[in-house]
Amino acid sequence: MRNIDFSYGEKNIFTNFSLEMRAGESYSLIGRSGCGKTTALELMNGLLTPNRGEVFVNGVRFDFNQSERWRRSMGYSIQGSGLFPHMTLFENLSIIARKEGWKTTEIKERIEELLLLLSLPNHAEFLKKKPREISGGQQQRVGIARALFMKPSIMLMDEPFSALDPITKSELQKEFLKLRAQLGFTLVWVTHDLPEAFSMSDKMILLNKGVIEQMDSPSKFLLAPKTEYVAQFINSHSPATLLKNIYLYSVLNTNIYVAQKTVDGLSLVHLETKNQISFNNQEKARKFLEEFGQSSIYWVNEEFHFIGSQSFSETPHEINPFFLEAEEPILDGMKALLRERKNALPVVNKRQFMMGVFSEGALNAL
Repeated sequence: MRNIDFSYGEKNIFTNFSLEMRAGESYSLIGRSGCGKTTALELMNGLLTPNRGEVFVNGVRFDFNQSERWRRSMGYSIQGSGLFPHMTLFENLSIIARKEGWKTTEIKERIEELLLLLSLPNHAEFLKKKPREISGGQQQRVGIARALFMKPSIMLMDEPFSALDPITKSELQKEFLKLRAQLGFTLVWVTHDLPEAFSMSDKMILLNKGVIEQMDSPSKFLLAPKTEYVAQFINSHSPATLLKNIYLYSVLNTNIYVAQKTVDGLSLVHLETKNQISFNNQEKARKFLEEFGQSSIYWVNEEFHFIGSQSFSETPHEINPFFLEAEEPILDGMKALLRERKNALPVVNKRQFMMGVFSEGALNAL
């Protein structure tokens, strides 16, 4: 796209907008609603004509006077599959091929290839059905099959999986990535879903009011945001923001022993059951805890207020007073585990009462 101007009436979308993409790569267009994502996709496909500027496909200038012919050389898939509800699946799949004058035998052969490629039922009764008679996941697969029918070198997709349930969406994303690797087409993908953009893209393009804020690999968006807007956008849409609403008290492991000093040695008390075991020296208590699967001693006083912890991998007499608070976000707990290089950290409430530990087990569960 070179020096594109485009507006809807008085509403300006692009001014002197340029964008170049390499063949065979996967691109995600991301940004807030109204930033120009879908407009850019429709300009690429000739569904919209720029007020000024040019679009080139494989080095050849796009002729907007013959948009339909050009459009047939690209696959196009939209949210909700875009299937025609009054047509059968066979009619939906073959619509472009029939306009191009394909023979019936050629159409049937191509449909058979695509049904196999997209794990769809390969029988006549299935193809006689209308879109409403099959599941949402199957509708989306048929929509992708139709977009691939003419063996395009470029696929343009506008939030194709957004209406699907999370499990079906995840399955289709994985299948589509394998499909793209197998067929090698260029992919331009509009999405509001940042995790989807990260998993589906070689490059991400963040638009802001018709301007490219950053065009880079997903890792660069995280590690080297070019503007404050980029950093804020990634932070506000990051999957990690979900963890800010989950607090440590929700994921604590309370199946642990805490230790209290006694006149004769020490006592281990199970935090859940309050079962108590006495030992006359710390070495015996340590062996018991290692067999139990606990790698630290967590010292508390008589009121179960946390004093400090001793890791078995550290100097026996060194007591570490570090702890996490139960109302801290789980994201902070994750950072602390990495920073402290521990597999578990003690967690206390506002009164310093020992609540449990935040451990690698919680991370594995997440």
